[in-house]
Amino acid sequence: MRQLKQPRAEATRQRILRTAAGLFALKGFHDSKLEEIQRQAEVTTGAFFHHFQNKDDLGFEVINRHMQRRRELLDQIEQELPPSCNEGALTPVFRRLDAIAEMARQRSRKKGGCVIGNLSASLSDTHDGFRQRLAQCFDEMAQEFEPHLAAAAKASGRSRQIDTMELARYLVTVIEGAILLSRARRDSKLIGQQFGYVKDYLRNLLQR
Repeated sequence: MRQLKQPRAEATRQRILRTAAGLFALKGFHDSKLEEIQRQAEVTTGAFFHHFQNKDDLGFEVINRHMQRRRELLDQIEQELPPSCNEGALTPVFRRLDAIAEMARQRSRKKGGCVIGNLSASLSDTHDGFRQRLAQCFDEMAQEFEPHLAAAAKASGRSRQIDTMELARYLVTVIEGAILLSRARRDSKLIGQQFGYVKDYLRNLLQR
């Protein structure tokens, strides 16, 4: 990523990224044309190529920006949640799940799905570079849970029996599926219900 010193140039770059992220989430990567991104972002072709080499370069930067903003938003939501019941090593896992549910609730009226999910569906079979980066994104989500799951497995005496990274990936699978199903059914309560089942499963698995 190029170092930008002028606030105006950085503001232009961020506007392009916001516009592209919105279009990718709503229409997908292939159906979002550069001309449309430039028009909606109100930038010239020259301005676009000053910041990004091509559409692929833009796509990777949209992914990086999304992951950074996702982490920041979840951290903020977690800090604002009411105090949790003491669930031992699982407490941070459950708080992260609660923060994700709240984030999804806040975004429920926003048009377009998760940009990571949409890009995974549209690019994993056609662009190996994007496939690898998107796989990393899901593992980054899983790694938010893995250390706490490992601590819970150790406390329960089951650390040798449980692959906590795979368990964390399972959580991500449930999270992403619950969000998609909630949107498809337009049922805002569904995510909380599914996360409740996951919490019960983890209690039974990892608490004595």
